[in-house]
Amino acid sequence: MVAGPARADAVSVTLLYPIAGWLAVLLPLLWWPMRARPRWRHLGLRIAVFACLILALMQPSLVRRAGAGVQVFVLDQRAVLGADGQAAARRALARVLATAPTGARRVLIALGEGAAPPGFATRQVVTTGSLSTALDDARDAIPLGTGGTVTLIADPRSTDRHWDEALTALAARRIPVDTIALTGAPQPAFIGDVQVAPARVGEAIRVDTTVEGDGVEGGATHRLTITSEGRPLASSAPFRADGATRVALEVPATRAGFLPLRVTLDGRGGVDTLAAVQDPVRLLYLGERQAGAAPLLQRLLGPGFAVDPRPPAALAGAVDPARWPLVMLDDVPAARLPVAAQQRLTRAVARAGTGLFASGGFAAFGPGGYADTPLGAALPVTPRGEDKRIRPSVALAIVIDSSGSMQGDRLDLAKQVARQTVRKLTANDWVGVVEFYGARQWSVPMHHVTDGPDVERAIGRMQAQGASVLFPALQEAFYGLKDLDARYRHILVISDGGVAEDRYQQLIRHIADNRINVSTVAVGGKVDDEKSMADWARIGRGRFYSVPDEFSLVDLDFKQPETRPDPGYRSGNVVVKAVQGSRWWAGLRMAGLPPLSGYVPTRARPEAETLIATRAGDPILSTWPVGAGRVTALTTEPFGAGTAGWRGWPDYGRWLARVLGLTARARPDMVVTLDRRFDRLSIAVQRLGAASADAARRMPAIVLLDGAGRPIRRIDDVEERAPGLFVADTPLSSAEPARVEVRDGGSVGRAADAAASDIRPESAMPSSFALPLADLSQRTGGWHRDDAGAAFGAVQATRGWRATDLWPWLALLALGLYLLDIGYRRWPARRFAGFR
Repeated sequence: MVAGPARADAVSVTLLYPIAGWLAVLLPLLWWPMRARPRWRHLGLRIAVFACLILALMQPSLVRRAGAGVQVFVLDQRAVLGADGQAAARRALARVLATAPTGARRVLIALGEGAAPPGFATRQVVTTGSLSTALDDARDAIPLGTGGTVTLIADPRSTDRHWDEALTALAARRIPVDTIALTGAPQPAFIGDVQVAPARVGEAIRVDTTVEGDGVEGGATHRLTITSEGRPLASSAPFRADGATRVALEVPATRAGFLPLRVTLDGRGGVDTLAAVQDPVRLLYLGERQAGAAPLLQRLLGPGFAVDPRPPAALAGAVDPARWPLVMLDDVPAARLPVAAQQRLTRAVARAGTGLFASGGFAAFGPGGYADTPLGAALPVTPRGEDKRIRPSVALAIVIDSSGSMQGDRLDLAKQVARQTVRKLTANDWVGVVEFYGARQWSVPMHHVTDGPDVERAIGRMQAQGASVLFPALQEAFYGLKDLDARYRHILVISDGGVAEDRYQQLIRHIADNRINVSTVAVGGKVDDEKSMADWARIGRGRFYSVPDEFSLVDLDFKQPETRPDPGYRSGNVVVKAVQGSRWWAGLRMAGLPPLSGYVPTRARPEAETLIATRAGDPILSTWPVGAGRVTALTTEPFGAGTAGWRGWPDYGRWLARVLGLTARARPDMVVTLDRRFDRLSIAVQRLGAASADAARRMPAIVLLDGAGRPIRRIDDVEERAPGLFVADTPLSSAEPARVEVRDGGSVGRAADAAASDIRPESAMPSSFALPLADLSQRTGGWHRDDAGAAFGAVQATRGWRATDLWPWLALLALGLYLLDIGYRRWPARRFAGFR
């Protein structure tokens, strides 16, 4: 790529393909054939021929300044300036012209139809009020290879924000842009921007509207109204607009698809927009003890949920709970849910982020139920009769020395200690394994222990290599543990002590101050620095163990058992109370909840959040995060005898929908975003979460729809830019709204963009559409003034660039030298008599 000279008057030689210069290393080979009897003149000619050819292949050019440049002046004469502002712009232009160098070709680009001074070689008019269009025209007015300057005298507000390409081109071509900011006439209040938040069926669509004005109405109040196809949906309280005022309104999302909205200010004007309403939350209902519970649940929750009832045993078959964002387990005894199904369900929660809502009576939460089962370890409550069998959660990071000094029995012992420790953990615990061997890496990232054998296999694959550098591994383990919400957090270092550094004490103290214990295990018998490892454990408030051989293996247990209270099912009039201030109850009246008719006394885990409890403190509704998902437990039957008192509660459906919605997987299966640039529409589809092997090979189907939801056309030119990120670009008139529906397997995503969403009228240009003039000048090397009456800098003298290719002359010189070499070799030499 050719680069210009560093100074305006410089002359330089540039190379288009400098890499061809590496061929010069082959020039010494020309000497090899004549090494026995070197002929230096002949050798010099050959070297000169090949040197000229190599230089010609590098394609050098002589770049120098030549000719006059172009001076482009962008003059704002839009009506938004008012007569005084237009006159101030013309006066500023006259002052700039008085100081501008002569001899250059001058071009005037006028924004608007206002009067412009004479004396310009070319005059263009931009009628759209777009600064980006004016800058595009200014860039095009300066031909490639010609120097130039741009002087922009304008109000920074524009009708669009598409100036990035023009600014990048001006900066790349080193064209300075001088800017003078003008101030427009005061404007009455107008709608500057409307943002519609994504929503699902049954939710409220949040519409954020920015109203801007200069207060010319004299303190008058305004009111926003939102309608859809003539039907009023929402109206704001009166407000004043002096500057930018943000008003938030909510409208109901009653059906999936696209909802047209019109936002009006004081009943005049208006902005049309679109809301993309996603499908309802898919709920997998597992329950069979309560007859007719699934249809009742669907009626109670309303259109925001799509209830899919299945028998509990189906989890052990073809039903994969990871495909649903929410699973409801309603009064299902442990005997009806095989261990394989429980493991599948807990994996879906921990890995795929599926939400689990477990509810029921004595069969679900009583003693002998889910105690000592994979599902029981994931619940936020423990049965009273089995509390002593459930131990508090532990987050453990095992740091294993796999350096070269650990070869043989030492590494085998380290693996045995690590595997035994992992076997002590339950599905409620976290585990991660870091190995260090000069570098450090997570052999097993931090996650819930739902796959203990996989962790043990990862430990078994370690091999001894490299140096013993422990410090980075300790840092990794600390960062992996510090944000985890576990009862106990430990780092277990397993090494022979022969580490290459000795600066751990400050780091270990910092780890201990963050309530993370550091324990150490010295393995192998010939410990290089056993005292140091004991000191690390002391500073880290942990324990030190010495394991010289396999007969000295120790049993590491980082938990303490809990006590067992008496079990029981309590019936009667049970008064319950919601925990105030929780985000779960925003917008709901939770004071004076109806009493329950019965519940199962349980105990909330220390890490769980209790949302509703009895007067005695027994949890009724508890929740906690498990891996990537969330588990919520309701210790009574939502449709059985225990909630008989709640049947007449008017907000029961809203309350249950809120609890289920916050338990469900928060992230959607995909995110669809749209971006307009005049008559082009860019579409980006981002898959979220781990994709299956089938999904990794599948391209999403992207379709444009009309107002009735019928397909207009399918977009086939889809490119995968990154794993799970798909982009497409298609023509679409700016006068047409964009309704995009994406189908990816069983998932559906929608996105909408109003017609001309990237363009504003001149009478309603928001402050967010203001071109940063000072940054523009700084980026391109020009000057900026905020006051049109201030002293200006001089317009820079510019000249064009001229490049002369040197490679044809070098090729011709190589040809001449080659012919000279032929003549030299064939020219008769002066010889002695008797020789020919």
